[in-house]
Amino acid sequence: MKEITGNKKNIDISQYRELIETISKIEYKKFSSIGLIEFNEIINVGNYTVYYLLKNSKLGTTFNNAYLSNAIKWAVRNEVRRRYKWYLLRNQENSGPSYTPIVSIDDVAENETPIVLKDTSATPEIHAQMAEIKRLLEIAINELPEKERDIIKAKFFYNKKLKDISAEFNLSQSRISRIIQYALEKIKKELIRQECQ
Repeated sequence: MKEITGNKKNIDISQYRELIETISKIEYKKFSSIGLIEFNEIINVGNYTVYYLLKNSKLGTTFNNAYLSNAIKWAVRNEVRRRYKWYLLRNQENSGPSYTPIVSIDDVAENETPIVLKDTSATPEIHAQMAEIKRLLEIAINELPEKERDIIKAKFFYNKKLKDISAEFNLSQSRISRIIQYALEKIKKELIRQECQ
């Protein structure tokens, strides 16, 4: 990297290149799945952050790597937040993911029409975490036997009522309820196994 000349002092950020690239790789892994920022843009944010700090510091001030790492990390996250807000404003109808809350199988049986919540405060970090959770859930669901997988999808993906699922699979509602509970236990065990890896 070239030496950058400010108003009163020469600023050389080349000694921070490795730090900037390391932090940029870490941050890119977190946000690459949502597609709002590219790796070289993160590098540019990191370069500018270090340049800005050095340019606006008093002569002789030095910054340790921990301070610069946090400054770069938060500059990148603020840029992603800014882009995410712009994206949401542009796509008002897609203001955030919706989720069907499930406390227990008993609550599902009692509440045939579950409440749908809209998360309007999801940050990019939460969005990235939810994408990872969704991926892990898909793996866990695909590990189920076909019949259990179909019943889980009917209940939670298509929001079908127990009586409709019962008619579709020609099983009693209590049997469908037990299959769902058993399948949810399997999914839970699979998610715990994936987390331990």
